[in-house]
Amino acid sequence: MKLNNQLLKQIIKFGLIGVLATLVDLFAYFIFLQLIPENSFDKFSNESISKTMSFLCGLLVTFYLNKYWTWKQKEKSKKRFGQFLLLYAMSLLINVSLNELFLYILHDNNFWEFVPYKYFVAFVGATGFTAVFNFIGQKFWVFKGV
Repeated sequence: MKLNNQLLKQIIKFGLIGVLATLVDLFAYFIFLQLIPENSFDKFSNESISKTMSFLCGLLVTFYLNKYWTWKQKEKSKKRFGQFLLLYAMSLLINVSLNELFLYILHDNNFWEFVPYKYFVAFVGATGFTAVFNFIGQKFWVFKGV
């Protein structure tokens, strides 16, 4: 299968913006991990709260840069913004859940005790999966036809 030029450019732009948004997410994640004390919230770990907040920081970068640069959308559309928010709400649930799952596997399984930087490994795994999910969702649903 040969990629056409427009699709290739979209993938590259999406990827570059994704790297920037991921760096924002990663930086914010580790800052929030330091700022939010353990057991601050009854039902949620500081890892989950930190990951949620950092993800939202990356979301803002992603929406505005992809809207204007990758998908070249100038008009204000409440429908598209709503679709984007719904897509990223699903993505947030998937991302935080995968992050927690990876941390559980890495911390609570002696088989993986040799793995260094467990928080980073969990972050990369969760982020990689949701990046693919988000591209497909934006390309074929939110900004369909672009």
